[in-house]
Parts: sequence; C-alpha cells; structure tokens
Amino acid sequence: MPVRGVTLPALALFLATAGTAVAEEEKVNDNIDCGYPLTEAERSFCADKALEDADTRMKEAFDRLRARLVEIDAELPEHLKGAPASLDDAQAAWKTYADKDCTAYSFPFRGGTRGNELYRNCLIVLTMKRTEDLDATVEDYAN
Repeated sequence: MPVRGVTLPALALFLATAGTAVAEEEKVNDNIDCGYPLTEAERSFCADKALEDADTRMKEAFDRLRARLVEIDAELPEHLKGAPASLDDAQAAWKTYADKDCTAYSFPFRGGTRGNELYRNCLIVLTMKRTEDLDATVEDYAN
C-alpha cells in the first residue's frame, strides 16, 4: 500500500540502505585522526565532535552544580529557596548569549565555510569556559 506515493517495500529498502550508509560513514569517521585532520570534511567532523564533547562536559558540570544547589535549597527556609531555578535561567541566558556572541564573531564570514568554522570554534571555546565556571562554582559550594 503506498504511503504518499512510496510503497512499503521501497521504504524498507531505503531504510536498510540508509542504515548501511550510516554504518559505512561511522566506519570512515573512526579512521579520522582529529589530531591532524587533512580535509575540510575531516576538520568539520573533528570540530563537530569537539563541540559535542564540550557540550557533554558542560551538561555534566551543570548537572553536578544543579544537584548541589538542590541539596542546599533543601536545608534553607522557604523564602531563601530557588537556586536551582535561578541556575536554569542563567544557563538558558548563557546559551542565548553564546549563540549571539558567536554569530557576531563569525558574521563577516557568514554564508561560507569559514563562517561556520568560526561560529563552531567560538562555541567550543565559550562552552569550555562555561564548563570551567560551573565546575568552579561546584567547588565553591563543596563545603
């Protein structure tokens, strides 16, 4: 039975082929040396991976700090509670700031490969700095 003009066997073949293509791409990406990327595609892959790793580390630092703030809030009188919600607001504001700052930084080169590279590299640096700040705050509240 066709689904918007596509038969189920054709859809199944497409999905199987797409899965194979993804597996092949992952195999190729496993061979990329991000310490020395040679092509534009390799540099882009490595930068995307670096941003993903930086985002993961930032989320982990954020989660550690948020958990600590929840603990602190539990011990406070009602009128002093609210640190976790405040942190959530700060993180949302930081994401907006990072996007706008990196857009401004890369603006003269937008629309080209260089603009995308500058934007992504800016986000990597800002994300790493934010992670350091979150970790430092966790340390401040360790007592």
